[in-house]
Amino acid sequence: MSYQWTDHSKRQAARRGLSHDELEYVLYYASRHHRAGAIIYYLREVDLPLVDHNQQYACRLIGTAVVMARDQRTIITVWRNRRSGLKHILRKLERDHLKGNYWE
Repeated sequence: MSYQWTDHSKRQAARRGLSHDELEYVLYYASRHHRAGAIIYYLREVDLPLVDHNQQYACRLIGTAVVMARDQRTIITVWRNRRSGLKHILRKLERDHLKGNYWE
């Protein structure tokens, strides 16, 4: 699938040394969370397929998050936090602060 990248997301991916293929991998295997008016894909160790558990390219992606707009085509930003990233995601509100819409 083809995604639209914001300038910010391109810059952040480059700063973190993440290629488009690696981010496609994260989007395919990561757990998906609807938070703060966006969709956040976060790759946990348990999300990796069994065949990739000992692969260095896959293990280095653990803790990577891709924040995507609700249209599921626009990547807003990319970040990594292996230790407490999921905790930060789960603390975010499940609704859009501006519109008050709740995810169903």
